[in-house]
Amino acid sequence: MFSKRQYRDELMDLPSTTSEEFGQALRDIQWVNRNLAGSQILMEEVIRMIAGCQLLGRPIRILDLGTGSADIPRDLVDWGRAHDVRFEITAVDIHPVAAEVSRKLSEGYPEIEVIQANALKLDYADNRFDVAISSMFMHHLGDEEAARLLREMYRLARMGFVVNDLERHPLAWLGISLLGRITGKGRIFLHDAPLSVLRGFTRAELEDVIRQAGVSGVEILHRWPFRFVLSCEKR
Repeated sequence: MFSKRQYRDELMDLPSTTSEEFGQALRDIQWVNRNLAGSQILMEEVIRMIAGCQLLGRPIRILDLGTGSADIPRDLVDWGRAHDVRFEITAVDIHPVAAEVSRKLSEGYPEIEVIQANALKLDYADNRFDVAISSMFMHHLGDEEAARLLREMYRLARMGFVVNDLERHPLAWLGISLLGRITGKGRIFLHDAPLSVLRGFTRAELEDVIRQAGVSGVEILHRWPFRFVLSCEKR
């Protein structure tokens, strides 16, 4: 079960999933990001990458692909407000419910613009943004699409990109399966979270995706619990 990536559809990706169920799933993902370091490990790398960017004389432009409920953009803005760093964040998600939820939750964040669009088919100019980020999105894609995602992020970001996603590991699968039941998560989470692990990556598979993407300077970082961070700084 763990030897190869699984490609079965997650319920979140099916058109039959109701808006109410999708909204509950987004809330459950926020809980994971808060409590299982999903936000923290991505933000730490972004903050390291943008050190000194205040010298730009303008807000730091961030592109978030597959934003979900835009919780990570809000976390970045909160950090920026506390550290006198200005952000201008474009949060992209293809799902209309995700875009609607993101806009509602981000009403007090004029720094964030939510766009409903396909992350692999954006028509922004090269280097339009300073940094591109993506969290828990790449495992929804096949290998070829994942390579396209990295190429797009590399094209669109002047400084580089940061991707946070899952390591496929038996303990990760068992842990999230048990945690979902113990904490009373919704039907979609109970189905999708273990499947997300099975759709996750090994280091060798990520290396193959990076080769397919044809981008240079990508470092694969392993972070607890069972996360990979792809960090690319363009020279």
